[in-house]
This record gives sequence, structure tokens and C-alpha cells, in this order.
Amino acid sequence: MLWPYLVRTQQVVTATLGEDAVLNCELMKPEDVRQVTWQKETTRANENVATYSKRGPNVNLPFQGKVEFEDEGLQNCSIVIRGVSRGDESCYKCLFNTYPDGPISGRTCLRVNGKI
Repeated sequence: MLWPYLVRTQQVVTATLGEDAVLNCELMKPEDVRQVTWQKETTRANENVATYSKRGPNVNLPFQGKVEFEDEGLQNCSIVIRGVSRGDESCYKCLFNTYPDGPISGRTCLRVNGKI
């Protein structure tokens, strides 16, 4: 069977300054997923935001209290960014670490608008 796209995400999510933004990420092909990692793209490198594995969720220190998992699972692993700020505006990658095929990723860019 052919899978036209492996990971379902939104290309761009737009949120208003101070509101919450949901970044969806769903693996469409059945795989043995070991871990899902969310990364924020920066000019220097990708910064790990959070991971989800069979042991449960883990949000990295700079993002604790700011980022939560909306859907907790190894096939569907969406996150919420609480009270978005200009500093949250970036592209984010969800990376499914699968066995034996290796990493499969999706990408969503967050745009932040000022309050009206």
C-alpha cells in the first residue's frame, strides 16, 4: 500500500498573542513508534521541546508550564503552546522514531498575530 503522506500536520498555525496554539501531528502509517520528539527550529540548531514515549510525556525545562501534550500517544502526539508570545513564532518538527524504519517527521510553522 502506498502512503501519500506519512505524517499529518498543518503547514501553518496562526495564533493571537497571548492565546493558546495547538500543533497537531499524527502518523498515518502504522509503525512501531518508540518515541515522538517535538523540536523548535532555531537559527543555530533544532531545540528539543518535549518527548513522548511508552514511559509517558516529558517536557524539557525551558518549556515546562508553557507546552503540554494535548494528545498523548505514539501515533498521534499533538501539543499545546500556552499563551503564545513572539518568541514562540517558529517552525516546529514532530519526529516519530520508529523501528526498524528510523525517523519520520512532520513540520508545522507557528505564526503569531498581535491582539486586535
